Amino acid sequence: MTYAGISFESPMTREQAEELAQLMAEAKPTRPTGVVTASLELHDGVGRLVAIWQDSETLDRYLAEAPVPRGTELMRKIGLEPVIERFDILELG
Repeated sequence: MTYAGISFESPMTREQAEELAQLMAEAKPTRPTGVVTASLELHDGVGRLVAIWQDSETLDRYLAEAPVPRGTELMRKIGLEPVIERFDILELG
């Protein structure tokens, strides 16, 4: 099975990462349909929110329809403008 992923990356402080993690937890019940999981990585002052989607078609359809992707929306709430990257995942688990 091939999954799809999208990442939202921006420089951020530990405090901003903690705030973003809280926003992600609060938004979990309303995640877009098709999101398998999402995580937040913080390394050397750069935060990266990664969402794994069930397949490329679902992610592509969401990106075509959503006015603003959820990851961008959450990062903007803490004053950040992320760089977005879409990628394929050949194996999960």
